[in-house]
Amino acid sequence: MRLLPLVITLTLMVSSGCETVSPIYRPTTGGYLGADISPKKTWSCWGSVVNASAAIDEDLTTIARGRFNSAGEEITIDLKRLCLFQTIIIEHGQFEKGYCYRLSILTSVDGKKFTKQYDTSGARRVTIILLPKPTVARYIRLRVVKPGPERWAVAEIYLQ
Repeated sequence: MRLLPLVITLTLMVSSGCETVSPIYRPTTGGYLGADISPKKTWSCWGSVVNASAAIDEDLTTIARGRFNSAGEEITIDLKRLCLFQTIIIEHGQFEKGYCYRLSILTSVDGKKFTKQYDTSGARRVTIILLPKPTVARYIRLRVVKPGPERWAVAEIYLQ
């Protein structure tokens, strides 16, 4: 009978006109869930890889590719405003083995001082990175710590 007080409380809240709070996460037009993430078409992207902007162009046939199979290759994304996210998804496109064995995620609010948030392993075809906690940042930098079997390939990056 422990549930009875909870049921009565909820009934009173509903009948008294209390409003519910909407969830932080909601559907976005990008086809993935986002937590108040800026529109992808406003982002900019650069780095040591060839064709860095292909990583955010919504086209899996275009690919940002590492110049060499070496540590230190990186991609930086400017979200154009502070955004809240916790998951980063990296599609490797046609290069199934274009992942890295170890990847570092760094974030910044001003584009000058970057803080390492997480180190993780890459995976074939799609690398899904769940940060330990929701993060607020304007800039995201993905840096290869330990290269994989082929040069790093990034067909698309998504945030949730």
